[in-house]
Amino acid sequence: MASGLAMILTLAGCAGSPPSPISPAMLVEPSSSPLSEKARMEQRQAVLEVRNDTLSQLFKLRPAARAEIAQAAGYGVFEINRLNVILVDAHGRGVVFDRASGGKPTYMQMTRTSIDADGTLSPYWQILVFGDPQRLAEFIAAGASVEPASDSSIKVYRLSSRGVSVQADEDARYTWCPYLN
Repeated sequence: MASGLAMILTLAGCAGSPPSPISPAMLVEPSSSPLSEKARMEQRQAVLEVRNDTLSQLFKLRPAARAEIAQAAGYGVFEINRLNVILVDAHGRGVVFDRASGGKPTYMQMTRTSIDADGTLSPYWQILVFGDPQRLAEFIAAGASVEPASDSSIKVYRLSSRGVSVQADEDARYTWCPYLN
């Protein structure tokens, strides 16, 4: 119950993302965060634990993905687990790692509209593997829609209770989370 409440607070705290790319001048100081420093650290740890569990499961189901991620410019892992029936959208959070930054985590959120009927009420996990360092830097700075059909530099894995597939979310928006970074 406490982890569910913490998740709701984090998602609510990250919901007010700026509409334009993040610049250093726009960074939120930790003291202005609605989360205490302890809560921020707990939320970061929860996201990193989801990342570890998700990658472990991906590597069991698709062993070749381990080498893809090891050779990539970077990768991101997102947990999508909330559905807002009134607004017809899904919410999730995750973390992106850029090898050029020494593997420093960037915490992000995902919002998806245009929900389809197959499995949108069930949680799922998404792993984005970036082949192009420039595309990864743009993604971290501004977020983006991820469509592998139109961007061959990004591979998207989707894990669910049914297994793993290479499938991107249409109409997904990824944004930087000021309260966890």
